[in-house]
Amino acid sequence: MHETHLIQPVIKGISEHTKKEGAKRVSKIRLKVGDFIGTNKDSFKETFSVLAKGTECEGAELELTFFPSSHVEVVSFDVE
Repeated sequence: MHETHLIQPVIKGISEHTKKEGAKRVSKIRLKVGDFIGTNKDSFKETFSVLAKGTECEGAELELTFFPSSHVEVVSFDVE
């Protein structure tokens, strides 16, 4: 779970924005994930799922695109 330090701020930021907008939950999140992080799709999704429990992001569909970088970028997210 070495991705934790990259995923926690994403969840926190999306959750805060969701609360400000008065939405109940996030249904889909699109992220760009840096190839140089040293993770794979399954590991990243599993870690995200664990860290999202109890937040507005819990259960959200996660769409990942990998690109040559060492960070994570939020592309967009859908709320309900």
